[in-house]
Amino acid sequence: MKFNAGAVLLAGGLVLVLAGGLLTWRNLPNGPAPAGEVPRVVEAGDAARLPDFKLQGPRGEFRNTDLHGHWTFMFFGYTQCPDICPTALALMKEIKAIAVSPAPTFRVVFVSVDPRRDTRELLRDYLAAFDPAFIGVSGSDEALRPLTNALKVDYRRNDEKDLRTYTVDHGAAIHLIDPQGRPAAVFPPPQQAAALAAEFARLARR
Repeated sequence: MKFNAGAVLLAGGLVLVLAGGLLTWRNLPNGPAPAGEVPRVVEAGDAARLPDFKLQGPRGEFRNTDLHGHWTFMFFGYTQCPDICPTALALMKEIKAIAVSPAPTFRVVFVSVDPRRDTRELLRDYLAAFDPAFIGVSGSDEALRPLTNALKVDYRRNDEKDLRTYTVDHGAAIHLIDPQGRPAAVFPPPQQAAALAAEFARLARR
């Protein structure tokens, strides 16, 4: 069988180009992140204290000054949320279980953006299923606005046609507030308990 010398050289050249391209791709520094890698925490930097706000919960009034003197993990959602909220609360329960000294203790505050349905009694019973120490608060849109604006939290109640079984669109980020009442960091999804606990310990040592 006779081979065309030009075709052989062309084929060989293509092989070398493809091989070089593969080696270049494999050594790119900005290639895809490994599967399962948790995003970095977003630190707030030199943030100001949260503004004055006044919400209500099973334990009574809750204000910005109630955040002073201890670290706080804060999450925004609603009790009838089918997935994001129970996942986040279970995660914070796990973080509380694995966070050990020298990391300080912290509180968990669940802020409901569905005050029509999330009564004080419902908040108390809902959070007790995760940890009785978790704090539940809520308020009107006007009462929530200083806090949600400061933390850049968006939500939307889909209650135009049904005032009983509607859903609420909201984010899945977990906010960390420092003992001075200042935003310290935001943990975007997906979150992992061990990684989040390690980041909290690092931030608390500063």
